[in-house]
Amino acid sequence: MKKLERPETVRLIALLFFGVVLVQAGGVSMIAVVLAFVGMLALHELGHLLIARLSGMKVTEYFIGFGPRLWSVKRGETEYGIKAIPAGAYVRIIGMSNLEEVDPEDESRSYRAQSFPKRLAVSLAGSGMQFVLAFVLLFFLFSSIGSPSPDAWEVGSVVEGSAAEATGVLEGDQILTVNGVDVSNFDQFGEVVRRSTGQIVPIEISRNGSTEVAATQVGERLTSVGAAAFPGVQEGDQILSINRQEVSTWQEVVSEASTHDSFLLEIEKPDGDTRTVQSVKAFTPLPPRQIAVQGFFGVAARSSLETLGFGPSVKESATETIELIGTSAQAIAQFFTPGGIANFFEGAVDGGSSNAAVSAGVSSEDENRLLSIYGVARLGSSLYESGAYNFIWFLVLINVFVAVFNLIPLLPFDGGHVVIATYERLRSFRGREYRADVSKLVPLTWLVLLFLISLTLVALFRDIVDLPDFG
Repeated sequence: MKKLERPETVRLIALLFFGVVLVQAGGVSMIAVVLAFVGMLALHELGHLLIARLSGMKVTEYFIGFGPRLWSVKRGETEYGIKAIPAGAYVRIIGMSNLEEVDPEDESRSYRAQSFPKRLAVSLAGSGMQFVLAFVLLFFLFSSIGSPSPDAWEVGSVVEGSAAEATGVLEGDQILTVNGVDVSNFDQFGEVVRRSTGQIVPIEISRNGSTEVAATQVGERLTSVGAAAFPGVQEGDQILSINRQEVSTWQEVVSEASTHDSFLLEIEKPDGDTRTVQSVKAFTPLPPRQIAVQGFFGVAARSSLETLGFGPSVKESATETIELIGTSAQAIAQFFTPGGIANFFEGAVDGGSSNAAVSAGVSSEDENRLLSIYGVARLGSSLYESGAYNFIWFLVLINVFVAVFNLIPLLPFDGGHVVIATYERLRSFRGREYRADVSKLVPLTWLVLLFLISLTLVALFRDIVDLPDFG
């Protein structure tokens, strides 16, 4: 084992200091995201290493991180170690192209000297390892944590000051009936609540295996008709005061509004936020209560999770992995079009208001907005804090996306090596092995790298000035 020398000790201290700063800036969740990224990329490179060894190739290095070496140990002909910048991992296989000089004694064990199936397997092994990892994560998710049940829902959040809060409803509760009507479907729950405006109704609630019944008065929120009466107010809002006079029902709104033509309205949004709006009366008389307001209880739903057995978990994991591969490939293909690239750069010029894309991961804001590493890290941190289910799904999505992205058929991606190996196989016949001159591809490779760097920088700018709200 190689012992830490003084410069390496200094680098290790610097790395620990960076970790402390990261914890202070983003908390434990940010550390978890960084470690997950590094682990994912380390497994990607491990896939290359394992298949290269099985194919008889010589692997000289396998390192986690980049930059100055912190620690290393040599086992056989391979040096394993950790470097100072935790931004990924790499594996070094000798003779990856005709540009690399290789000791004549090792030429037979170089990548370029191997058969087409072996070179193809090594090139695909990194992404293949990530697909396997995505499958394993999904299997763990479905078998241990669960899959959303299509036939049941539970309370995901409670709006502050709502009827739900006044009734004592908590996150995780299941609402079984409202006014004697079964509401196992959330859409049905909404229908019953909307037509129960202002009524006192019994609600059956299940919590931790026990059931209780509570009586509550259903609140009210504006319909589209009621909101149209006051420009600046939206459907789903509740008017709390008119010219600083508190109102709690539509009748009180009508009474207070009858003596004024313009109003200072205090409104509450469906998410509980309050705002002040300057408005006027759009028309007289105001619409009747029956069409101006609808019932509002104040809960958001989430699907209950049900664990699956071994067989269903395997089937569901395989299906989801295949579908995510196809979705990621389609998203990448759509981005790398003239329109997709133009929208990406226009989004930066417009201050991040339009759709954009980069090489790191997918945003939850809309399907065309891709995030920089910074944006993905912030998203991962938010999902980590929201619970294991969301965080594991995040890891699955990022794994699959990065794996597919690595298969882009250009150097320096793995897909570039796949294309070269395939081209060489097609040019080889009658016992004559053809080997491509990779030096001809160097200018194109540099253009690809510069393009990726520009995408990354612009995406980072967009995520700094216009990062989507992850909640």
